Amino acid sequence: MECWICKNMTASVWKERNLDRELCPSDFRITDARYGVTLKLLQCSECRFIYADGDELRQLQSLYEQMEDPGYAEGLDNRRLQMRWLASKIVRMYPQAHSALEVGAGVGILVADLKARGIQVDGVEPSHSLVEQARILSGVELQEGLYPHSNLVGQRYDYVFLVDVIEHVGDPLSLMEHCRNAMTENGRFIVVTPDISSIAARLLGKRWWHLRLAHVGYFNRKTMELAADKVDMIVENSFRPLWFFPISYLAERLAVYLPLEWLNRLADRIVPLRWLYERIVPLNIADSYVFVLRKTKTL
Repeated sequence: MECWICKNMTASVWKERNLDRELCPSDFRITDARYGVTLKLLQCSECRFIYADGDELRQLQSLYEQMEDPGYAEGLDNRRLQMRWLASKIVRMYPQAHSALEVGAGVGILVADLKARGIQVDGVEPSHSLVEQARILSGVELQEGLYPHSNLVGQRYDYVFLVDVIEHVGDPLSLMEHCRNAMTENGRFIVVTPDISSIAARLLGKRWWHLRLAHVGYFNRKTMELAADKVDMIVENSFRPLWFFPISYLAERLAVYLPLEWLNRLADRIVPLRWLYERIVPLNIADSYVFVLRKTKTL
């Protein structure tokens, strides 16, 4: 199977598949915490990009369309803080934008934030359940389906966002090219994705928290720059995203690696500890990138 980025045909097995059944929609929940459970992953011998192998990739669209995530709404407060931070950062960097597109918009949190700033926004989301929740939780109408979308043909945008999406896509170059074609000539393409070369990824190895069934392509700065070049774009800027987490969420996820179950159980019974667990803290763990891309020429 050729590399998705450089098209080299030589690759080695980086990680074996460790799910002993067929895939189902729940495997692609945003809140999935089965760290280290993945499809079979290959590493390109040329560019070192890590990507999934196998016929299961053809099922991705159908599985995402059927995916429901009941627990996702529980983290909306911190997700709104995350999207507010990202939107503020991008708007400060590129203040002349009037229109935006988010591909893989989830429940429309970023779409709603940009809309409140006076920006004309479209959002596309494949999950029927999340599109329905976007109406209720964020007050926005999303286009249901994949991008490019038939209802948005010919539309051009000053910002195009892919926030924690490109790692879910079996043909990232194709999606990047479609997003490039949707940009105005001075537009910016904002991609947020885990960094497979981060310190956290190197320390945790095959147990890194971003190694999940839903993630089928793993970028670092080098492979993102290579992918950008393939579609006549350039990485103009990059920085580490700031995330916002309740302490309870951090404690629950750290319990995968450390013996913290007793403390988490105690937090349910001790009021001061429960209060502490409910606090939301900003955190930059340098395990992901925000890449800002621009066009290098007109196709």
